[in-house]
Amino acid sequence: MGVAWNLLDDETLELELFVNTDQANGRYVAVGFSDDDQMGNEPVIECSAIAQQPPSLKFSFDKANGKGNERVPGNFSAHFYDISTSFQDGQLYCKGTVKVSGSSENEKVFKYDPSKEYHLLLANGKTTAKGLGYHKSQSSVSRKLRLAENSGFDKTQCGKSKGCTMPDAGSCYNVDGGIGASYRPIEGTQNIEFEIFGPANTSATNDVFVALGFSNDEFMNASSVIECSQLPGEANPTMKFSYNPVFNNTRIAGEEAIRAKLIQQSIGKVSDGSVYCKGIVNVGGDANEPRIFKWNKDQGYHLLFAVGFTASTGLTPHWGSCVSILTFLDQLDNIGFNDADCGNKKGCFQPTDCDGGCDEIASSWQVLSPNKLHVELTGKVATPNKYVAMGFSTNGRMGNNSVIECSSFDNGTFSMTFSYNLVNANYSNLRPSTDVSTLFSNQRVQFVDGVLYCSADVLVEGNANDQTVFKYEPGTNYTMVMATGETKTNGTKKGLGNHHGKRSVAPAQLLSDYLPPTAAPPPSGGGSFDSSACGKTKACYEPTTGDAVSYRVINPSSIEFEFSSTQSSPSGVYLALGFSSDGKMSPADVIECSSLGNQALSMKFSANSGYSNSRIDGEEDIRSQYITDTQTSYADGKIYCKGTVKSDGNANTQIFKYTPDQKYYLIVAKGAASAGGLGYHGQNGKHVSSQRLLTDLSAGNGSGSTVTLVMLHAIFMTVAWMTMVPTAVIFARVLRSSWPTLKPGGLLIWFHIHRGANLIGIALMIAGFVLILVHKDWKFVTAGWGGKHAIIGIIALCLAWLQPFISTLRCSPNDPRRPIFNYIHRGIGVIAMVLATTAICIAGYHFTGNRNVVQLVLALIPISVIFALSIFFIIFNNLVDVDTKSFTKQNGNSSPRIEDIPMRPTSKTETETTWTIRSPQSAASPDSDSSRNEVPLEKKRLWVNRFRELVVYGAVLIFVAIGTILSVFFALGLNGK
Repeated sequence: MGVAWNLLDDETLELELFVNTDQANGRYVAVGFSDDDQMGNEPVIECSAIAQQPPSLKFSFDKANGKGNERVPGNFSAHFYDISTSFQDGQLYCKGTVKVSGSSENEKVFKYDPSKEYHLLLANGKTTAKGLGYHKSQSSVSRKLRLAENSGFDKTQCGKSKGCTMPDAGSCYNVDGGIGASYRPIEGTQNIEFEIFGPANTSATNDVFVALGFSNDEFMNASSVIECSQLPGEANPTMKFSYNPVFNNTRIAGEEAIRAKLIQQSIGKVSDGSVYCKGIVNVGGDANEPRIFKWNKDQGYHLLFAVGFTASTGLTPHWGSCVSILTFLDQLDNIGFNDADCGNKKGCFQPTDCDGGCDEIASSWQVLSPNKLHVELTGKVATPNKYVAMGFSTNGRMGNNSVIECSSFDNGTFSMTFSYNLVNANYSNLRPSTDVSTLFSNQRVQFVDGVLYCSADVLVEGNANDQTVFKYEPGTNYTMVMATGETKTNGTKKGLGNHHGKRSVAPAQLLSDYLPPTAAPPPSGGGSFDSSACGKTKACYEPTTGDAVSYRVINPSSIEFEFSSTQSSPSGVYLALGFSSDGKMSPADVIECSSLGNQALSMKFSANSGYSNSRIDGEEDIRSQYITDTQTSYADGKIYCKGTVKSDGNANTQIFKYTPDQKYYLIVAKGAASAGGLGYHGQNGKHVSSQRLLTDLSAGNGSGSTVTLVMLHAIFMTVAWMTMVPTAVIFARVLRSSWPTLKPGGLLIWFHIHRGANLIGIALMIAGFVLILVHKDWKFVTAGWGGKHAIIGIIALCLAWLQPFISTLRCSPNDPRRPIFNYIHRGIGVIAMVLATTAICIAGYHFTGNRNVVQLVLALIPISVIFALSIFFIIFNNLVDVDTKSFTKQNGNSSPRIEDIPMRPTSKTETETTWTIRSPQSAASPDSDSSRNEVPLEKKRLWVNRFRELVVYGAVLIFVAIGTILSVFFALGLNGK
């Protein structure tokens, strides 16, 4: 058995009682509040099931001299609220909030006295029809204690029942953690329960303090203070008020009287090297003393902590201090957004499916009245001039809807405002035409460590003169659209920039319904995709191992379709089949197997126009007549749809119409769906088949030209940057001194390879660039990771293409300005290689469905090898004597002639390099001491050059292997394998 309590104020007690027992009926557990450790003459609160009644909390009283327990007559049910009781796993449990202010009707009702200490008498047993039975030996007594007493700071409740601030060592001076405060506003009052704790250097004195200042900035001056201090002569630390006028602390005249009025249940202790206080503080301030802390609910505070010693005059200068981030005292989490209340006290949208990454954006809304919402917005934002926005859409899309945003322009501070996304011929973000600042009250903004948090109470009654002001319609289902990105300023014109894929759409729901929309039950029908019939009784296109469509032309006006796709859920997903005459996404008629938001899975018509899929007006009525004999199911992680489609066309030309002698490209796409329609399929969610007649059962899984173009682009770029360019670089970097007498065409071997490999690489780059432009219909796309890949890749290509032209401008090797050319030429090459590697890493990690990490690692190997060998040979050249290269030439039967070839050429011209070969004098005396004691110089030099060559050959093999493996991986990945 046990009891737990939390004294909320001098009249309210949170209480829990439990006991392990065989049944709930006829059992009790009770706690008495006694002046001594003997049972008798004390008030009792019990958790009991008397007679056949269910368990409940009640008052009772222990008779004098331990002669049993008696009922307390009267109805005191109003003293108990927020009651919960249970009997589970052999445990009887009661919890509730109890009014402990006594009763004028009966003095035996427990009345808490803050000045008293109590023994808690705990007992359990069986009940009778009259009350509690004798507990026999089932009883226990506690030490004498105050109900306000606490054992110390409990971190486990931080972010749950109380807010906490505990600065780390990086935010402190001379304090390495172990300092902080908690705060818990008591609902319906001006009171906050504070805890303050910090290190106590009791080796010097027990008269210590830890002080908590409330600052508008991060400075100590002009700050009201609540302190936990033990002044000389005091037995224990207590909570007090003080003030920091400048950078020192001062006492407040009459503070003791103010403290007695505003601080309740103050307790404190110094133990284990720490000082701790807890108390309930009235933070409404004092009308006659402005230096007493007065809480402004709309304001965030920097909490300033200081620790030190006390004197008879008050606090002495502190020896350690800390400062917190901006903190709101009525928030459990210092960084604002608390998802614990999502679905209960507020509705929330926390997307994770953004194509460009969601940056932890989240929003919440709470309906305060028919024309007022409480709105929260948060997300990771690295710098100012960014935004986090939430649109209230009635059409499921970003366009033509009101927006509430938290944004920063021109390096200014973040603030909340309205805007409107207007979509007609073009997209534009309209700014308010009136002053809307008065529509946002209780606004709070935090921007700490790259996390933005904004909240406000927002009037949403619309404005006939300002289209941006949101007008809330309580009976309307809204689709929440969240996005984040950069803000744009052009002169006096401002607006929200493109989100670049950092956007997500929630299912439609009433804003007053805080629970997320319930997903539709999974389809109960049978049916599954039979691939064994492909090419026999039906034609199939299976672009990936988890996704497939089939079609069987019954007659020119009737076609049977099947859809099968691996999906994590049967709700909010789709697999769509588009029919294209040119292999492009748009225009195309579409038949889909989809669940829009929380709707049931079904087959539907839609249409592709531009870069998006759109709903068709009146499609539901058309669907009911044109799609028949449907089956849907969700089994083994796969959605399945089957139906017979009337294919002879409709007055609405967006409905698919079959032309028997036409060859179609099949465009298969999958992704997430919202109530407004199909979402973006992402980089890997779209596949295009080869061109085919729908009556050709053997068409199979051949890819269309557009997929082939992307695949060839990937292969050409991979070979160029992973094989050809690294080979050219490593020969120029390491093998300039090799084969000095071999000069085909008057040029050294290394230069031929350097130039030839680079030219081949540039040719492949040009081809790859043209292929992707053709694939993209000569349009540049900037959204998501595809946009990042394109921008970085284009910069790398421009630098690479610039290199041959720069080479034609190089000066003579003997020109004093030649080093400048060398630095420019090499610098551009290094930058281009780094950018190209980055672009290929993005493609390897984000553009294929498999082997992402492996592809990322492989893409980093060539540039890593180049840098590693460059550093290695810099060190190697400084450790090994490689000034000259020697070779031995046999002259008939005579002794060999040893000649020296200098490491560096004798002279250089624009067209050739000259080496002067000479006989070394040191070789004239074979019997000299040096020749007997040292390795022959010619052997040493020959070994060094052979070593260089072998290393480079190995590196080139690595480059060839990487280029080949990555090309194969990209080809497989882009085909969905």
